[in-house]
Amino acid sequence: MRYFEQLRIGWIIESIEIFGFINRSHVSKKFGVTQQVASSDFGKVQKLHPHLMRYDASAKCYFLKDDTNG
Repeated sequence: MRYFEQLRIGWIIESIEIFGFINRSHVSKKFGVTQQVASSDFGKVQKLHPHLMRYDASAKCYFLKDDTNG
């Protein structure tokens, strides 16, 4: 994994743990990357940490998973 990719992924994990939600626009604005790059980063986070977050299609946002509700 490349350095800046690692930075973005680390920031996604930290942000969702602190704020409870995150979306592609947050990543795009913070790092100046395209929505496609942000989507790819979210996919990598989900592979590395499958129990960390869930996607809500109606909100177009990732939320921190609740251990009791999954």
